[in-house]
Amino acid sequence: MKFRFEQNETVMYGGQGACTLIEICEKDFGGENKFYYVLRPAFSGSSVFYVPVDSSLLTSKMRRLKNSDEIRDIVSNASLPEWIPEDRARQNSLKQIIDGGSTDALVSALKLLAIKQREFIENGKKLRASDERSLRDIERLLCEEFSFAFNLVKDDVIPFILGEKEL
Repeated sequence: MKFRFEQNETVMYGGQGACTLIEICEKDFGGENKFYYVLRPAFSGSSVFYVPVDSSLLTSKMRRLKNSDEIRDIVSNASLPEWIPEDRARQNSLKQIIDGGSTDALVSALKLLAIKQREFIENGKKLRASDERSLRDIERLLCEEFSFAFNLVKDDVIPFILGEKEL
């Protein structure tokens, strides 16, 4: 059987972040043998994720890491999405971006949230707690992916994305 990803490959898996594909195996989880990608988070914990190879919904959340040239292009061409003033709609949109794991969408969302955070601070206010959580999740995902492409530490990734530092 031909698989889209290979053992020992590091991939991004939706909102889980960078994961190493440690095994492709056949398992029976509910009365039927299926092939699974077994993913282990690259930066945290000992948990594993079993992603059915034949599930287009779940495998669509897996993607190869971007290389440094692709990342530079994404960062320099990122457009800012519209700010969604209604909290619930904004959180739903941010959740979809985080779960979808698209580098382009994550970079755009990070830039927008950083701009809004600065605006709020200048006016003596803070982002809502839910926006802060989304910002932290987006930062984590981008830091994980960018660290593979550039061998960076977190303190260098966000300034690079925001145009405050060259790589």
